[in-house]
Formats: sequence, C-alpha cells, structure tokens
Amino acid sequence: MTNPYQSPSISDKADDITLQHKEIRVRLSRPATALLIMSSIHSVFPAIAIVSIVIVAFRGDLGGSTIPVTIGMTLQFIFLLAIAIGAAKMGNLESYRAAKTAAVLSCIPGLTPFGLLGIPFGIWSLRLLSEPAVKAAFPDGPR
Repeated sequence: MTNPYQSPSISDKADDITLQHKEIRVRLSRPATALLIMSSIHSVFPAIAIVSIVIVAFRGDLGGSTIPVTIGMTLQFIFLLAIAIGAAKMGNLESYRAAKTAAVLSCIPGLTPFGLLGIPFGIWSLRLLSEPAVKAAFPDGPR
C-alpha cells in the first residue's frame, strides 16, 4: 500500500511533463498541419509562374511589365516557404520563433495561403502560441 500523502517522485514529475508535452504537440498539430498543407499547395502557383517567366525570358519574348510580376511572385513564394517551414517546426515543437513567424505571416492578407483562408489558422496558431505552457514546451520559447 502506498502513502497518498507522499510527495511525488521525480519520475512522476517527468511523466507529467512528458504527458503535457504530448498534449501540447497534439493541440498545435492541427493548425500547423493546416498551414503546412495550404502553404505547400499554394506555393506551386508562384513557382510555376516564376519558371514560366524564366522560360519566356530565355526565348527573348520578355516584356517590361514582367519584372514586377516576377519580383512579386518570388516574394510570395519565399513567404509561403517560410510559412511551411515554420508550420512544420510548430508541429514538431522545434522552434518557437519560426512557429510565431509562420503564424504572423499567415495573417497577412496578401501572403496568406489561398487568399483569406489562411488567416483563421494563423489566428488559431497565434492564440495557442501565446499560452505559457505552449511557450515552455519549445526549446527556444520565452520563459
């Protein structure tokens, strides 16, 4: 028979921390997966546009108005790539800064995956990332 008034052992505390860590990972995996899938699929469109413009440029049919479009598509591709990487790091609890960056970028209407569809997932991610227990679960999270 065990003493119910005995202080918990170190292994009990470690088990509680591991359980809490798994629960946080499950909670973050939902918005992280949504942002990862949406940004990965949406990044195909600017990539195709960039490749098409490069092919046209090598053929010599490049007009003057394609340079701003190329710059815009390249920036959008970079931001979508940053959202995808940050979402992956959020789901694996690897980097708080990358996760927060992905969540903030997905809330910007011009950069968010699939128009305005990414904004609710960015807000959901920011809401979860603001909780103290979630911050503590990341190795680089603010303490």
